[in-house]
Amino acid sequence: MGYRAFNKETTRFLHRHPGVKTNVESFATAAAAKSAITREAKRGAIKAEDFAVLENSEFAKIEKTTVVKNLMTGKDVVQSVNTPHCCDVSRETYWSM
Repeated sequence: MGYRAFNKETTRFLHRHPGVKTNVESFATAAAAKSAITREAKRGAIKAEDFAVLENSEFAKIEKTTVVKNLMTGKDVVQSVNTPHCCDVSRETYWSM
């Protein structure tokens, strides 16, 4: 069991926002996730009111998706907005590994 700190509007993880120093994707406790949000807000990297915390299983139900084009086939692919660049079929990094 873990907890995710994410943007309420976009559902992007806290660590994927520009200027954020934390690199933790899933926190052990809800308090740890809330603390990370507070730290980044005090640094001025984010607005705390734009972020929320949910358990991993609950977050999976609300996570948004995006449609991208497969770089090799040109077909549309639906993927999570939190897909890392190395796993994104629309990026050259995926195909060069």
